[in-house]
Amino acid sequence: MNEIDHTSDPEEKDLLISEDESVPEDSTAKAGPPKRKKKNTGKRRLSGRRVSSRRPSRRRKAGRRPKESTVHLVLIGIIVLMVLYALIRLILWNIGKDSGYDPNADSTEYETEALDYIQPLDRKLLEGREDDGITTILCLGNDPFSDDRGPEGLAELIASKCDATVYNCAFPNSCISMKYQEYSDSYPLDALSLYLVTASLCGGDYTLMEHAVNQLTQGQDIARAALDTLKNVDFSTVDMIVMMYDLNDYRDGRSLVDLNNDINLLTWAGALNASIAQIKQTYPYIRIVILSPAYGSYEDENGSLIDGDKTNLGNGVLPDYVQYEVDTAMANGVSILDNYYGTITQSAAQECLTDGYRLNRTGRERVAARFAKAIFGME
Repeated sequence: MNEIDHTSDPEEKDLLISEDESVPEDSTAKAGPPKRKKKNTGKRRLSGRRVSSRRPSRRRKAGRRPKESTVHLVLIGIIVLMVLYALIRLILWNIGKDSGYDPNADSTEYETEALDYIQPLDRKLLEGREDDGITTILCLGNDPFSDDRGPEGLAELIASKCDATVYNCAFPNSCISMKYQEYSDSYPLDALSLYLVTASLCGGDYTLMEHAVNQLTQGQDIARAALDTLKNVDFSTVDMIVMMYDLNDYRDGRSLVDLNNDINLLTWAGALNASIAQIKQTYPYIRIVILSPAYGSYEDENGSLIDGDKTNLGNGVLPDYVQYEVDTAMANGVSILDNYYGTITQSAAQECLTDGYRLNRTGRERVAARFAKAIFGME
């Protein structure tokens, strides 16, 4: 008995045939028992593709914005705000605000902090030494002391302000450092440099200094007076040695320091270091006080102004020499007064200096007054 075909639509009939993969292609094949139909899962296979019967609504899909687009918009907004903020800050910075600064105003009331280092002498070094009740000071150095050896000179001003006996043993045009490794008559000032002066007074032999003074062509009379004074000092009564050298080492381009030799006599710091050590070893009971150079400027041989604060002549500016002098004093445990920043600064140069760097009466008064106050507490 033939099966009844209930499908009247030919296209639907073809679709049913396509859905049933178990129908053999060979029409002559023997018909088997009817196969069990698969449960309808709501999915239909059309032309070999499996298609879900549930289709998302296009209207819902079109109304939803992807998350990536939202994040990008937020980032762009943040960047725009940052750029605007930076632009506003830049505009305000360029506009600035009135600080009240007047370039023509007098700024002398502003002081730079001085690099002073005050170190009292260890009382143990005075044990067994009788105090004669007289404060005796020996001055070593160059022009600040030697320019005026009279009542208005720096040494005499210190004597009067400190109620002390002062010996002025400063040699004009001399330096702390030596110019040459060995003494030569072609440059007799080396014998009057700080180290060879201290070597003479510590050893009690002034032969080389006598010879050098006779070779001088300038300042011989002043140097002779200083040497005669030095030779007659009784060092058993000396309480303090005060040293002050101006910018001569700087002017001559002397080296500041030798990092491989801290007693190199051809350097500013090395010669000072060796001189202090020599005095402390020979006369441990004598207190040492160093007075740094004051501010200074001068004209070179070409008439150009050399400002010590700004001009580097090969080994640093003048403040570098002051700094190394302070460092050397501190390393040796001796006192130093910074005149560069604490006594005669650039703003006081016109009032206190002549020729740009030499102390005048007012300058010497300032240095002496500051010394008396800092070391002896005298106003």
